[in-house]
Amino acid sequence: MDNASIFEHNVPMRERKAITDLNQIRVFAEVARTLSITEAARVLGMPKSTVSRDVARLESDLGALLLSRAGRRFSLTEAGSLFADHALQILAGIKEAADAVATSAAVPNGIVSIQTTYVIAYGVLMPILPSFLERYPEVDVALDLTNYGTPPEREWDIMLTTGPLEDSSFAARKVAEMRLNLYAGEEYIARRGCPETIEELSNHDIVDKPWSRGASPWETQVGAITRPIPVRPRLMLADLLGVALALGQGAGIGWLPSFLAEQPSQLQTLRPVMPELRRPSIPIYAVFPVRRAASPKIQAFIDFLANSMPSR
Repeated sequence: MDNASIFEHNVPMRERKAITDLNQIRVFAEVARTLSITEAARVLGMPKSTVSRDVARLESDLGALLLSRAGRRFSLTEAGSLFADHALQILAGIKEAADAVATSAAVPNGIVSIQTTYVIAYGVLMPILPSFLERYPEVDVALDLTNYGTPPEREWDIMLTTGPLEDSSFAARKVAEMRLNLYAGEEYIARRGCPETIEELSNHDIVDKPWSRGASPWETQVGAITRPIPVRPRLMLADLLGVALALGQGAGIGWLPSFLAEQPSQLQTLRPVMPELRRPSIPIYAVFPVRRAASPKIQAFIDFLANSMPSR
């Protein structure tokens, strides 16, 4: 039988039982988030049959249908959406309670979940993580990497980002700075030469990525006026990590954070171009829920970042 077909029945309405299995709530919260039995089972590390059975038992105990199926996709019923919201609050409360116990012990321990971009992880986080794990043997790290601008898919303890979230339920602490400079590979410079003026950039191959509004580095200041630098990208990539790889292969000229361009693997291939065009520093923030600011594991990690992350 298809694991999903168990949700196609009508759950009889009757007197509901008390919900005593928190694992069923955790399972349903993940199914509600992913709208997929298969994906929820993968994330939770459980068999699909177990996930299906837990949700079916929860529906039976509640006396309400939580999921409906249209074709090959699931959707939440009105009751399912309502229960999912409360389930997330319950799970968050349990996590806060665990953090409160850890706070009373005043010894950082447990799992700290971090969400950030591939660029920040590769450029500044990976080199210092082993030192953190050695310093705090009771703390484990779960790292969730995304492309810049991708909405978070699950709850996290700390998000490393180049901008604070505009949400009063989160706090942000500056832990480092990122500086953008123009770079090109040695092979490209040998083949095409190195531009010396802004005007000469239009004669070169540009490697670029999409920039959020107001964040493009392709601008120059003339007195009090900001003017765009007239360039046409020959190669567009999703993020700065892709730009770094392309520049290292001689694809052209592009902007990179200095911490990424100066990685040991890049030192022999990338060279600065027109250093006078250096952009203002971009702050890197550690963002975390206000309600869990006192968690020892969160404070330990953020303090470690502020003292260890390079500002370059």
